Amino acid sequence: MGRILIIGAIVLVIWAGMEIQANGINGAFNGLFAPAGQAEAEAITSTPQRAGDKVRDAFQKGEERNNRLLEEHSQ
Repeated sequence: MGRILIIGAIVLVIWAGMEIQANGINGAFNGLFAPAGQAEAEAITSTPQRAGDKVRDAFQKGEERNNRLLEEHSQ
């Protein structure tokens, strides 16, 4: 009986993995885990995405500051 349950669990995990691989997390299981709206989908970001955004913002602010200082000193 235990072996049957283990085999069933393995089959279930393999099926779930194949479903996600084939359709992505938003399309798998008929969209059960998909965000409800576009705003929610855009709000969901991973940690590397948030870190990259902060780095880009810091570079942009640094460039703006450097350009402002160059303009002040060149006049």
